[in-house]
Amino acid sequence: MHPALNIGILAHVDAGKTSLTERLLFHTGAIARLGSVDGGDTQTDSGAIERRRGITIRTAVASFTVGDLRVNLIDTPGHSDFIAEVERALGVLDGAVLVVSAVEGVQPQTRVLMKTLARLRLPTLIFINKVDRTGARPLEVLADVRRLLAPGAVLMEPFDGLDTLADHDDDLLKRLVYGEPIPPRRLREALREQVAAGLVQPVFTGSAVTGQGVPELLEGLKLLPLAPTGRSRLSGTVFAIERGPAGD
Repeated sequence: MHPALNIGILAHVDAGKTSLTERLLFHTGAIARLGSVDGGDTQTDSGAIERRRGITIRTAVASFTVGDLRVNLIDTPGHSDFIAEVERALGVLDGAVLVVSAVEGVQPQTRVLMKTLARLRLPTLIFINKVDRTGARPLEVLADVRRLLAPGAVLMEPFDGLDTLADHDDDLLKRLVYGEPIPPRRLREALREQVAAGLVQPVFTGSAVTGQGVPELLEGLKLLPLAPTGRSRLSGTVFAIERGPAGD
């Protein structure tokens, strides 16, 4: 049995969250055809209102695999009117991907979502989307992310997080001060530990429409910690109920 990871995708409305979900499913081979929000044929926006208006109004789940890791992807509504739907999903997550538009930047709902993720201590990746759009300003948005959302945000491509990691790791700090080499494996180990502890948030940039940055984001999912396993009594949490066209 593959290890499983429950990941939520969260964003302010129109940041491209559902398009990113669709791209992840397509890139990993979970779906054979790439749908679009404008076309009303994405996997996770299946309701008539969602397809007509191009917005997510209820939580939806889709799954794919990355190597030997099974990912259950939970696409949540972006509009603030449906925040209760988002909050129900947060209780079953192992981690989250927060999507920010490179054009519109950090929005009020983005700040609410990040505060909630921090309060729940959910490990979080950040994806700055729409870098292919006219008016995109990914570096400015990254600066705003650090100022308004997550001081521990570190850009992954190219990696700029060594100083941030060293702030929380005496061994890395010593190596940095004395100019000693830091093996890539040691750096990734520190990154995984600090992501799990909520000290840093890896940032990826790209476009859900073109697929730019998506392979890097998929690799980044492996930084998120798996839920602990043990011999506890099996239990579950119902966070959403889906019905077919006939109401079954």
